[in-house]
Amino acid sequence: MKNINDYEINYELEDEINDPELVEIHIGDVNLPTGKIIVADPFFTVEQRPFARTVEPDKYPVHIYMSKIDTMHHRVAYAKIKFRPETATKWILALTDDITGEEMQELGEDEFYGFPVESGLACFLDEKTNAALITKIEALQEKDPIANYYDVVLSDEFREYSGKNEFSRELGDWNDHRPNKDSDDNAIMFASGWGDGYYPAYWGVNNNGDTVELVIDFLINEFEEDDNGIRL
Repeated sequence: MKNINDYEINYELEDEINDPELVEIHIGDVNLPTGKIIVADPFFTVEQRPFARTVEPDKYPVHIYMSKIDTMHHRVAYAKIKFRPETATKWILALTDDITGEEMQELGEDEFYGFPVESGLACFLDEKTNAALITKIEALQEKDPIANYYDVVLSDEFREYSGKNEFSRELGDWNDHRPNKDSDDNAIMFASGWGDGYYPAYWGVNNNGDTVELVIDFLINEFEEDDNGIRL
């Protein structure tokens, strides 16, 4: 049976992510104690599986790429974990470890497997950190069933961490969240492009096939706004 990591769906990302009009911002380092990475909406990680491809456990820098919509308006177009200093030469679709060969055979042209966003936020985190985050959210909801983790915990963090950055909204567009304050395990969170949707992630590799980076594409150019600013 073909290993899921043997499936390579190529995507040309070089010109898009190197657009000189994008603003690159280093927003923190993500700790990956197991090297098993989950990309998800931070409020819907319970059923989101880690990627089949793993990396060496370590801390790695996370960058976002801001797209200018107008003078006072920017959106996160891409988010990236950088594992090696060199430039990637090829990008392949990142697949979670629960995807089967049969599902890959059913994937149509220009289709992809990605992750859903329902809160307007996405994040990078390790499988171990995800367990801690789920426990923290569930504990809050057991204590107060109508409590919202964003309102109670994250909103102040976002505002303090990035709300004063010139490329962020005042509420904050990115955050370094630690479910356990006594641990280095963290989730790097950020606004997801235009908001809710279904988004792909890609492994960037070099000519030797080594993993250089992991990139989320928020498909910022796939949408347009009407005269009232409504996304179409």
